Amino acid sequence: MSTTRTNTRTLRAEDIDVSARLTGDLGAHHMGGHGDRRMAQGALTLSVVPLLAEPGVHVRALSLSFLAPVYAGDTVTATVRAAEADAEAASAVAPELPADHALLTCDISVENEAGTVVLVGTGIAELPRAMADGLANATAHEGS
Repeated sequence: MSTTRTNTRTLRAEDIDVSARLTGDLGAHHMGGHGDRRMAQGALTLSVVPLLAEPGVHVRALSLSFLAPVYAGDTVTATVRAAEADAEAASAVAPELPADHALLTCDISVENEAGTVVLVGTGIAELPRAMADGLANATAHEGS
């Protein structure tokens, strides 16, 4: 089972304000600007990634690299490629995984409208087996 999902969103100054209140990340480059542009928080950029924030999905591990800034007004597209985790990865992060759940390994990439990759990473997410099977079936139908 393997699936790819994308999501595109324009990050606004209002989003930066909400992220600051929720995370406490009130850095001057976020609130006052970097030069004349306000920079989005890393958590805000990550929030665009599909699948990781869906109900029923629990992120077990993330490893991220922030490669370039994202500013208020930028449109970013996030892509997540997910495949069922192998037994070694599964036992390392979820030794007592319920039988009705699955672990997915995820490759994450976010790029801005200019095509510059601003974030890359990997993750492991736990989700109900039925949801994982639904993702696999949706991808199979999309490719038909």
